[in-house]
Amino acid sequence: MSNEPSDTARLVLTALWAAWLMAFLYAFVAYARAPYEGAGFPDGLNKPAVFLGWQGIAALFALAVFGTSRAWPKGSAVRRAGATPLVIGILLGLAILGVLAWHGVLF
Repeated sequence: MSNEPSDTARLVLTALWAAWLMAFLYAFVAYARAPYEGAGFPDGLNKPAVFLGWQGIAALFALAVFGTSRAWPKGSAVRRAGATPLVIGILLGLAILGVLAWHGVLF
């Protein structure tokens, strides 16, 4: 028998991947559908707050996917693919910081 994790671990990883994908994609849908004002935020900050909230939820699922995928052997495709949500989240965060820096908000 090989070093592969059980079917339960495979099912958990699949469910976490699906949850990450749904939260990640829903952040864009929620941003598009969020009202411009409301929820106690100044005008114009409600939409980014909704987007970042859902991306925060997606980041938690990305960390869970990354941690769960560590059960597979080093170099396996599952283990490498488990880092994908985390890398996408980091790239999105860097893109947001880049836009903020470009507009002079950070410095």
